[in-house]
Amino acid sequence: MGLLSGYVIYSLSFLLIYIALATILHLQFSITGIVNFGLVGFWGLGMYLFALLQTKLALPFLPALILACALVGMTALLLGRVILNLDGQAILVGTLAFATIIEYLTTTEKWATNGVMGLGTIKMPFDFGRSTDQVFFLLILLCLVLLILYTAKLKTSPYGRLLLSIKDNEVLAQSLGKPTFRHKIIFFTFTCILIGFFGALSAPLYNYIFPRMIGPGVTFTIWIALMLGGRTRLLGGMIGIVATVGLFDYFIETVVPIPTQYAEMVPNFKFALYGLMLILILMFRPLGILGDKKKEGVK
Repeated sequence: MGLLSGYVIYSLSFLLIYIALATILHLQFSITGIVNFGLVGFWGLGMYLFALLQTKLALPFLPALILACALVGMTALLLGRVILNLDGQAILVGTLAFATIIEYLTTTEKWATNGVMGLGTIKMPFDFGRSTDQVFFLLILLCLVLLILYTAKLKTSPYGRLLLSIKDNEVLAQSLGKPTFRHKIIFFTFTCILIGFFGALSAPLYNYIFPRMIGPGVTFTIWIALMLGGRTRLLGGMIGIVATVGLFDYFIETVVPIPTQYAEMVPNFKFALYGLMLILILMFRPLGILGDKKKEGVK
């Protein structure tokens, strides 16, 4: 029973991490129009930097977390200065290339990451005995709640309306004297720091990390979940993650008794069904499950 409860807490903790990533993607795409297909790159960079600082330099949890987030922020700032003045397709390609580079470096730079052999062991930030996993789950939950509250507040704030105006008509915002490029860089850097932050929180959950954990499938899953739940809605990412990651990764793959000979087919079936769900959503409810019917032309 203890093992079951431990696995449930572990699964729920990662579900919260994915909901946080989907919420941050909602911030980037729906508020500023930034098409970030390198989400897993910033997440993986935060995860690996935190792990390296803890395992190689033996830094305590909090200094390692702060330094990892700072380095992710510096990386995002440099990348943003290069790509954010380009069109959406160029940003998509640039961020996707960045994520590919991060995955490649974690594989090839064996002197730091141990390559495909993996990196660990990464300790929890505290020790509450058998309740350590539960306390860490509550910490992640608190961070997610604060993120959702920030997102809700931002949408109704003057700064949020400024960002929305940049997304809707950047040329008009520039004509009104707004430094749109600077605001996009600042917001992109801040949100990527948040991605790196949740990447760092993921490291103790994994305890031992491998390059395959930061493959492009993570980015595609988050994007599909956001589109499915509703990219313009605050809780769209949450609904989409529960309907995808929660349903397949933690329910079907662990609870449903799948015969051994078919177990290897589940991941392929999962992504095929993700694609089918996305097609149906785009055809019949373009703004997602929580989308506005009036804007979709539904009477």
